[in-house]
Amino acid sequence: MDFNGDGLDDLIVGERDGYVNYFRRLADGTLTSEGRIQAGSTDLDVGNNSAPFVFDWDNDGLLDLIVGRESTSGGSLYLYLNQGTPGNPLFSSYTPVMKGSSPVAWPRSVPHMEDMNGDGLLDLLVGEDNGHTYYLENSGATGAPVFVTSAAITVNGTPFAWPAGQTDATVYVNDWNEDGILDIVQGNYTKYLFVFLGNDPTGIGTHSEAPESGTPLTLLFNPVRGSLAYRISSVQPVPVTVSLISMDGRMVNRWDLGTISGVTDHTHIISELPTGVYSVVSSVNGNISCCQIVIIQ
Repeated sequence: MDFNGDGLDDLIVGERDGYVNYFRRLADGTLTSEGRIQAGSTDLDVGNNSAPFVFDWDNDGLLDLIVGRESTSGGSLYLYLNQGTPGNPLFSSYTPVMKGSSPVAWPRSVPHMEDMNGDGLLDLLVGEDNGHTYYLENSGATGAPVFVTSAAITVNGTPFAWPAGQTDATVYVNDWNEDGILDIVQGNYTKYLFVFLGNDPTGIGTHSEAPESGTPLTLLFNPVRGSLAYRISSVQPVPVTVSLISMDGRMVNRWDLGTISGVTDHTHIISELPTGVYSVVSSVNGNISCCQIVIIQ
């Protein structure tokens, strides 16, 4: 993100004390600290656990700031509009980001803006302290976002939340595997990052780890801890094998299930495997399908 309009990508960083810091990129590729971003004549301060996201909220060609915060009193997302120039950002007072007639109010909000449904408008995703990530569809217009409702991101149709001790969800959206479909990268209170691969180019409703409709293997749980559980569906007796592949392409497990017909559930112990993202590859009568799982400890 080029914060000062010099053609080089800079870095904007939040901190536990609520301030927002600016690191400017130099021509040699290194970063130099420009100190804390100001709001008026004082340091921009949202209280605790600032989580900034930089983008052009009002489509005026200037980069604005939306900053998540810990407290929900008065809202948990503050919008600071840039009143300066492309080369000299200036901020003053904030307005809370609204959902309907009330401020967005999840503790320790971490925002990300992205066009998730392909309508040309930037939607809002928010990670929060209880481990959920919420989607707020933009029903406004270009340069005038409006958010009315929110929905938790689901995995296999179930609202996803990190388990106890792994909360504080952070969220970032990009095309991780360069297949033209938006994916979600998430962090939490532990030291790991996880990738959730989207499987439908039309948007948010399909950020799920279930395979595409019609494939014979359906994950029963994702993320998984200790054991992998899935359902195999086949209308006639066919030979089935299932393999587990690491992100570096290694086959870490393979199960020959024999001949299967109808709908059957299967479970395999995988507690020896390290935390990470894996591919589950099934071969049903020679037809190959693949989906991703996240293994957590």
